[in-house]
Amino acid sequence: MCIQGGRRDKESKSYEAHTRGCLFKTNWKEVRGVNWIRIKAFAISYIRALFREKASVFWIIAWPLLMLILTAYVFIPPGFGKPTTLSIGIVNRDVNSIAPFNGTSFVELLKVVEYNGTKLFTVVIYDNETTLMEDLRKGRLDIGMVIPENFGLNLTYGRAALKIYVSGESVYELQINRAIISEFIHRFSTEVAIRKLEMMKEYILGEIPENVTVSMPYGDVPLREVVWNFMRGMATPINASINEVAPKETMDRPYILGWYALGAIGMMLLYSGFTIGATTVVEEKEKGRLYRILSTPATEVDMLIGKTIGGLIVLSLSSLIIIIATVTIIHARISWSPMRLVDWLVPLHFLLISLMCIGIGFMLSLTARTVSGASSISTILGLMLAFITGVWFPKDWLPRSLRVLADVSPITWSLDVIREIMIRRATLSDVALPTLKCFIVTLMIFLLGVIAYRKTISKYVEV
Repeated sequence: MCIQGGRRDKESKSYEAHTRGCLFKTNWKEVRGVNWIRIKAFAISYIRALFREKASVFWIIAWPLLMLILTAYVFIPPGFGKPTTLSIGIVNRDVNSIAPFNGTSFVELLKVVEYNGTKLFTVVIYDNETTLMEDLRKGRLDIGMVIPENFGLNLTYGRAALKIYVSGESVYELQINRAIISEFIHRFSTEVAIRKLEMMKEYILGEIPENVTVSMPYGDVPLREVVWNFMRGMATPINASINEVAPKETMDRPYILGWYALGAIGMMLLYSGFTIGATTVVEEKEKGRLYRILSTPATEVDMLIGKTIGGLIVLSLSSLIIIIATVTIIHARISWSPMRLVDWLVPLHFLLISLMCIGIGFMLSLTARTVSGASSISTILGLMLAFITGVWFPKDWLPRSLRVLADVSPITWSLDVIREIMIRRATLSDVALPTLKCFIVTLMIFLLGVIAYRKTISKYVEV
């Protein structure tokens, strides 16, 4: 090889000039001359060095698992998805009413009402409104209710009043609490109205002769039927049937944990891939091995391919460990079958994400002068992008201004395809076009990264 004919004195300018000439005039054109034994040596050396570093093992394996365990048992705990039970404080001033239904009856109803087998309310009785308001302001209650005197009497023979206060520690919680109590009051009011009509039915319809009909747009109808339908329409103008048909992955805890497991892998690939690319050259330079490597038959092409393969192996092993751990420990639901052709796109997309991140890492290496600096920049940037590009949090949670970043991020595109396949069981036709787009973008990013890698090598050789 040309470089062997140069002087071995690292301080010699002629050596450096000769080295640069050989590196950038021959090696990159003679790609078929790469030595796979040397590439294997670079890959094995990189893998061994990485797993000897406890900090590296923490970031590529322990940190994603810690995030998932925290999410599974704090933010999405067992029992997630069941109806919420609200704490409701009540001041009941209708305890001695002569009506068949009074404030005490209403309180008992609140204690037993359920939704899908879960009690809606935990009732706390208060003696006065002042104490009730204090606990609402301190967040000890979700809802406050004041039942006035003669509530039951007015409800039976007229129109009753009810004072309700809604509390919440966030806007989201406030909206949920308001929606639950509003729906309960609405359904209770509708049921009371229908029962009142049933009681009045005989009195009103009894005065109407049975043989009297009324001409309606759809034909002649008995007057009794017209009056009764009109009265029921006043109580319930719209008889709506509401059914829940939400996507299973948004309602079922194992599916949600599977979604986050893939997000944790995406986050790990971001900062780890950035770090692998950013430290490929600067690590050898900092340890004084770069000139020794370049003065041997090994080329920078060998080092590039070897370290990239080593990095891909590390990222693949880490991804596999995370998937196995989340499925067995936190019972996340991630579907993959070797019998489904489309499922084989999953490892392909993991490979594409890894190559994109390593390629971007090569570009980051242009700004890094030390290993610690390169690692810090890569980790910070990777974590930041994970949170603002839809990798860890769903894009719908992001402000509209940040959703643009998620929409234009090719890493997010590829991760979305993985989620569509493994969580939503998408078909090949659903993901074929996004896969082609991700493949083209990955090729472009990695080629730009290789150019940046060459410039980094050139920069250090010239120093």
